Amino acid sequence: YANLGIDVLRIDAPAFIWKEKGTSCQNLPQAHALLRLIKAAVHIATPGMALLGEAIVAPREIMKYFGTEDFRGKECDMAYNATQMALQWDALATGDTRVMLAAQPVLLEKPLGNTWITYTRCHDDIGLGFEDSSISAAGFNPYEHRKFLKDYYAGALSYSTARGALFSVNPRTQDARISGSLAALCGLESALSIDPEKPAERTAAIEMAVRKILLMQAMSFFLGGIPMVFYGDEWGAVNDYSFLNDPGKAYDNRWMHRPVYNWKKMARIDHPETVEAQIFTGTQNLLRLRKKFSCLADQANLVWLTPHNIHVAGFVRENKQETIFALFNFSSSTAYLTWYAFKEKTRPAKTLKEHWSGQVLEVGPDNEYFVLAPHQFALLSVTAWA
Repeated sequence: YANLGIDVLRIDAPAFIWKEKGTSCQNLPQAHALLRLIKAAVHIATPGMALLGEAIVAPREIMKYFGTEDFRGKECDMAYNATQMALQWDALATGDTRVMLAAQPVLLEKPLGNTWITYTRCHDDIGLGFEDSSISAAGFNPYEHRKFLKDYYAGALSYSTARGALFSVNPRTQDARISGSLAALCGLESALSIDPEKPAERTAAIEMAVRKILLMQAMSFFLGGIPMVFYGDEWGAVNDYSFLNDPGKAYDNRWMHRPVYNWKKMARIDHPETVEAQIFTGTQNLLRLRKKFSCLADQANLVWLTPHNIHVAGFVRENKQETIFALFNFSSSTAYLTWYAFKEKTRPAKTLKEHWSGQVLEVGPDNEYFVLAPHQFALLSVTAWA
């Protein structure tokens, strides 16, 4: 593969690579021994090729696939940040960031020199694999919380705009995972189904869905790591139900978010008034911002802000050249964040430039607020220090 020019070799499901009777056949020590051998061989024969581990397991177990103790950083070079992906969907459904923030200390243990693949959607389902302790730390009952998330994204709640489906339901435990495209789970599919004779309602619903899509992508892009965009998400592909007519696919509802690429709809990105153009242009602008600021690369420089508002997640990232704040309002209501949040984790700033809107802002006193509209995100760089 290396001789063919392959830069990254994806190792499928390394947690299950070693089987042994009488065990769970998951995360066994021999699996890690095999990965160390593979990594050593790659390092000798083709050191320019990286190993990507598809370890979709509990957060503390995912971290072990980078290597531990004497082998820290000597197994997989990269891993999918499936935990963060699922946590973002948790925050979007609840409007509450506390479960997401409770899980971050484990994810920050990743060795410097290894990196994540960051994403909001992929070809697979969304597994709610974050730990019960993170849910409990936020004050929720883990079973009831997961039930709410499944009901929300399956559209079983009257107020939910998500259009997804449950995959691989366990009839005994009711454990399940979630299928659906990024746009469908963010409400675009339901928004587009609103009667055109109700233009104000339809327009407002579409705008909110687009905000959610860009909010989710912005957090994935700005966290650090290698951003991945699943095909169709760049212009807002909704669920494709044609799989139901194919006996070879009808049994697996994950095909709803593995669409036949709709080139006709994709061509609408050339028309600025369309929703496809809004999402495509927005995604392009997010990627431009990701490239513009060197401190957004994976440099082990991410510091989460104290959650002064449970609806808002934010972090500060710095290097010698720049200081960047990223803020995300997961609520469907306006959120207010005290200006003290901008002073608590780094030296106080005097002025900030918000790069999505282009606004220049004066940092206010601690008893005043930075305001975020519903599902708004902000990327702010320090332009002057106090």
